[in-house]
Amino acid sequence: MAVHPHERGDLLSVDDARSYVLDRIEPLAPIELPLQEAVGCVLAAEVVSDFDLPEFSSSAMDGYAVRASDIFAASMQAPATLTVVGRAQIGQRPEATVGWGEAVRIATGAPIPAGADCVIPIERTVLEGTTVRVLAALGPGDNIRPAGKDVRAGEVLIPQGRKLGAPELALLAASGRPSALVYPKARAVVLSTGDELVEPGRPASFGQVRDANSFTLFGALKEVGAVPYLGGIVKDDVDALREELLSHLATADCFITSGGISMGDRDVVKMAFFKRGDIEFFRVAMQPGMPQAFGMIEGKPFFGLPGNPVSVFVSFEVFVRPALLMMMGRRDLGRPEVTAELVESIEGRVEKTQFARVRVWMEDGRWRAKPTGGSGSNLISTITAANGLAVLPEGEDYAPAGSEVRVIVFRALDR
Repeated sequence: MAVHPHERGDLLSVDDARSYVLDRIEPLAPIELPLQEAVGCVLAAEVVSDFDLPEFSSSAMDGYAVRASDIFAASMQAPATLTVVGRAQIGQRPEATVGWGEAVRIATGAPIPAGADCVIPIERTVLEGTTVRVLAALGPGDNIRPAGKDVRAGEVLIPQGRKLGAPELALLAASGRPSALVYPKARAVVLSTGDELVEPGRPASFGQVRDANSFTLFGALKEVGAVPYLGGIVKDDVDALREELLSHLATADCFITSGGISMGDRDVVKMAFFKRGDIEFFRVAMQPGMPQAFGMIEGKPFFGLPGNPVSVFVSFEVFVRPALLMMMGRRDLGRPEVTAELVESIEGRVEKTQFARVRVWMEDGRWRAKPTGGSGSNLISTITAANGLAVLPEGEDYAPAGSEVRVIVFRALDR
């Protein structure tokens, strides 16, 4: 059972805070979507095949469909001579059946005619009018793709919980299904709060800051498979924030704000919701990203993140990303991790878990990690240069060069 934010005192551990969030997340209601729209979604119920795949036995090559018993002794020196009684073409029923001493000309992928049990490749035959000379022996089943070889009727095509990619869409389409019952992609409304913010592309006066957080979250949401809606910048006005959030209730599955949740007297998110009881504001023993907010707005999850851009990125990775994956039916909520040797030291704080930005690569058969810059939560370039977050747990305030650290990998590793 997760710890309530107010039960531990000033600081919650990262694990307790994450559990508090995830324990309140429910998967979205499944919906039937066309395959083109279901790609990237998680299957909500297993799919069972109604029939064999493939549905009929077919030829693996161009040649002649024959009876193996007619050519069991055939060779270059002693060919077997068969009468050609018809053709078998792709997408059509064969023109004839194969009796003793007979053959049907067949194309790759065409149905095997009744009576035949193997296909002799065309390069091992010589056609002479209405007869064909077979120059090699084959056994039953040779060069035939049998019905049900891929999937048998009644077998599970795709298990529940599988994320639908290209192979899964192909199998569903081959089984005759134009749609699938899936957990939909979560629709997330993103808002940045603060009087100091301006949109990229607009002039910024002295002291103003261009809104990077909206685009950090937009990219992170796209990468996780959610559908982001940028609501723009909300000034430090309680009524304006409430109105903006409520205006998206019809389309949003969740809300994410950045800024306005700390201890200042202009923290608009806290002023808007602190007394309502539907949003909890708490501090997490982590750096960056100590102030956090989470709760429900009309039954839809609300994530209040800090204002600094690196804190937004780390907070999304630690709390929002796994919650969104859970909403979308995923079971694998964590990022891949590696154990890497530090080539430079990392400093942390003994009372907090430190998430240090690092670049990880493989060298001499071992993963190495190097910090990408300072620990300031405003240094966006340190994320751009990184591909992982090195984790220094509570109780450790220093990791020297040469020591091993756990690294959460958030994009492709350099090898």
